[in-house]
Amino acid sequence: MARPLNFNPQLKLKAVMILFWKKGYHATSLSDLQEVTGLSKSSIYQAYGNKYDLFIAAFRMYHEEQLKQLQDIIQNGDNGYDAIETFLLKIVHAEDGLPCGCMTSNEAIEMGPHDQAFCQLINEQFQEIEEVFISAIDRGKKDQSITSHTDSLLLARFLMVIIQGINVMSSTKTNSDRVMDAVSVTKQILKGL
Repeated sequence: MARPLNFNPQLKLKAVMILFWKKGYHATSLSDLQEVTGLSKSSIYQAYGNKYDLFIAAFRMYHEEQLKQLQDIIQNGDNGYDAIETFLLKIVHAEDGLPCGCMTSNEAIEMGPHDQAFCQLINEQFQEIEEVFISAIDRGKKDQSITSHTDSLLLARFLMVIIQGINVMSSTKTNSDRVMDAVSVTKQILKGL
């Protein structure tokens, strides 16, 4: 019988999430995981299972946090257009102290080519984000802040691709004018220009 845990696994998971976000799955060693959690190998395995299980738990935490932020921004925007613009500018001006880019983008590139289960998880998460964008676009069309006649689903998918591009460009610390130009064109598309 395994001993009961003497720590809260959820509290340790945040540090693990940031580590995987910074280094990626393959570059993160068990020693790295021990260092950020302060746990022994056996405690890590007892609490989370293997490294992959821990990675998936951390990745799910990342997605839940990001989805909640998106939902909050969209719900609190004055109108559909402003809500989307606020979100775009938030990802362009990422928070200090956090890794650059998007963990989802990074891991899709790293894990996607050879992990079908992980690809399915990412696609499910993209679907959730897409639905939030559809609601914002529909809201914007209703309040007339978004005047594009393009189907809301197509616009939401366009936003998803643009955002992934912004995240990749941000992770390379590229010239910010490139990213801001993409945001500007995206805003024009939403306005139907």
